[in-house]
Amino acid sequence: MIKSKYNCKLVFICISIFLLINIRSGLSLYFDFEDNAQLKDWDLQGTWKIVKDDTKGSNVLSGEGANEVCALVGDINWTDYTLEFEASGQTDEISAAFRAKDPDNYIGFMIAPSLNLTEFFQKLNGQFNENISAKGDSLGVKIQQWNKYKLIVQGNKAIAYLNGKETIKELDLDKLPKDFEKGRVGFRQWSDKAYYDNFLITGPGIPRTPGEPGLSVDLKRILTITWASIKRNSNI
Repeated sequence: MIKSKYNCKLVFICISIFLLINIRSGLSLYFDFEDNAQLKDWDLQGTWKIVKDDTKGSNVLSGEGANEVCALVGDINWTDYTLEFEASGQTDEISAAFRAKDPDNYIGFMIAPSLNLTEFFQKLNGQFNENISAKGDSLGVKIQQWNKYKLIVQGNKAIAYLNGKETIKELDLDKLPKDFEKGRVGFRQWSDKAYYDNFLITGPGIPRTPGEPGLSVDLKRILTITWASIKRNSNI
């Protein structure tokens, strides 16, 4: 019996280490923008700062400028990831950037209420191309309204969601230049002011940020279930 308990505990320890390594190897970066220290790893073009939003009652990331403003973070070699964030266009559009090299080279997803427009677009060597995908209306999004967004970039596809519903037709990345096979992520807009909050970047090889939502709870639950199963099957 003692040997059986020892073997079970050894198995549990091995499983725990395996789960910890694998969960941490493909986790996420998380930014709630509650303090300025979170911007130290970002490359910022234009005016970006953390401000208090009265609607939410919390701090958010604010970007504005007379021309294009762009905020990028992450590794230029990232390929596949899921971006989740909240956004509110204070004067008009909100835009997310992905597969980005720098502010002159990226793919963007934009919703612009004043233009009644939703679209994917690319910027290559400083030149915009807004004809890379199907276009849609602004999907009911209003200026100074907070909404939840998700972008799934995987392989040769990019899919955008608004409040849990798919927006326009998925973007076929195979039809774009090879420059957009990998890259960083972030936000941008042109001659507008926008707020962003609770930015979660999930994908293979993306490091974990302290405070990432749900990780400790999920890991604890998994390990608890694993140990209970081992005990039950071993009659200890």
